[in-house]
Amino acid sequence: MHPTDHQRLLVKTARLYYEQSLTQVEIAERLRLSRPKVQRLLEQARSEGIAQISIRPIMGVFAEEERALEEQYGLREAVVVESDDYEDQVAVARDVGAAAAEYLVRILQPGDTLVISWGSSLLGMVNALAASPLRPSVEGVTVIQGLGGLGDPTQETHAADLTRRLALALGGQAVLLPAPGVAGTPAAGQAFRSDPYTAQALQQGAAATLAFMGIGAPRPDSVLIRQGTIVSWPQLDALQQQGAVGDINLRFFDAHGQLIPSALNDAVIGLTLEEIGRVPRVVGVAGGAAKLRAIRGALEGRLVNVLVTDHLTSQRLLAQVGG
Repeated sequence: MHPTDHQRLLVKTARLYYEQSLTQVEIAERLRLSRPKVQRLLEQARSEGIAQISIRPIMGVFAEEERALEEQYGLREAVVVESDDYEDQVAVARDVGAAAAEYLVRILQPGDTLVISWGSSLLGMVNALAASPLRPSVEGVTVIQGLGGLGDPTQETHAADLTRRLALALGGQAVLLPAPGVAGTPAAGQAFRSDPYTAQALQQGAAATLAFMGIGAPRPDSVLIRQGTIVSWPQLDALQQQGAVGDINLRFFDAHGQLIPSALNDAVIGLTLEEIGRVPRVVGVAGGAAKLRAIRGALEGRLVNVLVTDHLTSQRLLAQVGG
């Protein structure tokens, strides 16, 4: 073939593939070429610069921020989603939850055991997954309730309800924790943890391959206080006085991610921070102004190794590094 004709064929093949989105098989049929020939032409077009491929940033995709978060906080992965209102925790929880659902669909593998806590962001994840037609088709998935029931069992954020709904959406099995999230006293908490069914559920949760954890903050307007029957504001205020900035699974920690010892911690029936930390992939799902200090504390303490958050929280986390 004359060099000019060959160059013309290179350009034609590249245009059909990159501009008209024809497959290599369709191009081969149209040009009466073999598929390996089409593949070689496309490779040559790329190597000679006839077809130049570039990846450009688009709205709602924050690859650079994700990479920066991963580097600064030693994360396995960061997922950053656009959210309209940094101050609106309901809107942020919905947006962050939807991003967590997409992340779960991407990483879930057959035979995975997934332990979850509770809260608005995880409710957003479960709602998004239940409404999505793109549910993962994997076998042998088990969803484990990692924290006892909190508040009204009919509430959507109740840990048992989230566990059941997530297992249903994934086509998996639910393992429920038959105990309250907070016992009346530390002694009562120990009694609940000694129950064989409760102990078995906690053991399964500690051996999970994935953990999806909400990150809470001790605030007067938090879900904990709004429920009215879980903990009191004086209890949370006392934890704040001890330096608490946030909690994972009702285990309160300080700005460095260190556990705050308290009678409440002894009364909680659920996985400890140490047990959660032994799960290979711990996904923190949270965002918004009210959660900034809590998220940063969890990152500083390496309490999670994957973070799903909103872009405004991400910017503030990066701006605060070292400061």
